[in-house]
Amino acid sequence: MNNKQNCGELVEKLKQVQTLNIDFNLKAEKAVSFDTSREWNDEEKALIAEAVKVGEEIEKLIFELEKSIEPISVTATYAHKDWNNVETSETITIDFEKKLEYSVTFYKTHHINLPENFREIMTDIWDRNIDVIQKTIEEQGFDEILLVPGGLSVPVVHAKMSEGYQTTKEWGGFTDGGSFEGVAEKTTGPRIILIHKNNAQNLEDRPELKKTIRETAGSFIQSGQTLTLTDYLIYQRQYFEETGKHLDELTYAWLPGSIVPKPGGGFRVVFADWDGAELDVRADDSGDWHSLLGCRLSRCLI
Repeated sequence: MNNKQNCGELVEKLKQVQTLNIDFNLKAEKAVSFDTSREWNDEEKALIAEAVKVGEEIEKLIFELEKSIEPISVTATYAHKDWNNVETSETITIDFEKKLEYSVTFYKTHHINLPENFREIMTDIWDRNIDVIQKTIEEQGFDEILLVPGGLSVPVVHAKMSEGYQTTKEWGGFTDGGSFEGVAEKTTGPRIILIHKNNAQNLEDRPELKKTIRETAGSFIQSGQTLTLTDYLIYQRQYFEETGKHLDELTYAWLPGSIVPKPGGGFRVVFADWDGAELDVRADDSGDWHSLLGCRLSRCLI
C-alpha cells in the first residue's frame, strides 16, 4: 500500500479508532462502576458485552493500520558465490529512515539546498518501489542507498563535494567536452540509488564489481546502468566521511549516466577515480576499455 495514495483511508481509520475509543471509555467506566456484591442485570451485562465488542473493534482497526504503513527498513537475503566460487548468503538491512535523516544533515553540512518537501519526495519514492528494492537486493546484493535531490548543478556538486581536496585533475577527453559544465546526465530528478558499499572501496574488492572490469561503457549503457557523475561525487564524499578512505584508489569507474560532447560529433562517457590526493575525472568513447576500468553497478529508482 502506498502511504501517500491511501492517506485519506488511514485518516478515516484513525477517526474510527478515536471515536470507538471514546465510546469504549464511556462504556467501560460505567461497567467497572457496577456493584460487584450483587448479580448484574441484563442491561448491565449487555453494556459490558458492548464495551468488550468495541474494544475488539479498536484492536482490529489498529492491526489494519499497522499493516497499512510501509516499512521504513528492508531486510533481504542475498545468495551468491564468494571468491572461491562457494555458495554463501548474507542478510542485508537498509534502514530508510536512518539514511533519510543522515542525508538531510549531509546536504545541509555541505550547503546544498534541499526542497522543503525533500523528506516527502524520498519517502514517496521508497514507498512506491519497496517491492523492487527488496527483490533487487536479493538478486544483486546492494547494501547501501543514496538519496539524491533533483535539479542539482554538476559544477556546484563537484565544488562542494571536493572541498578540502586538492584540485581535481581533469583529463583531455573530459575537458574537450566542456568539463563539468558540459556534462549531460541521463537522470536529473530526485532519485534513490541502490549501490554496493561493503567490501567495495575498489572494484577488485568485490566479485560482482570485478567482473565489470575491461567491459566497455557502451555495454553498461545498453544493460541499463545509469550511475551519474553527480551520484558518484555525492557517494565518494559520503564514503570518505564514513570510512576515511576514498573510492577507486586502485581502479576506475565508468559513469554510464553521464556523457560529454565529443568535438566533431558524438559523445564520450565519463569515468572517475581517486589519485593520491585528488579526484580524477576523464571521458572516453563508449567502445573503449581499460585493464582497471569497470563500473559501480547500481539501480536507480525515481
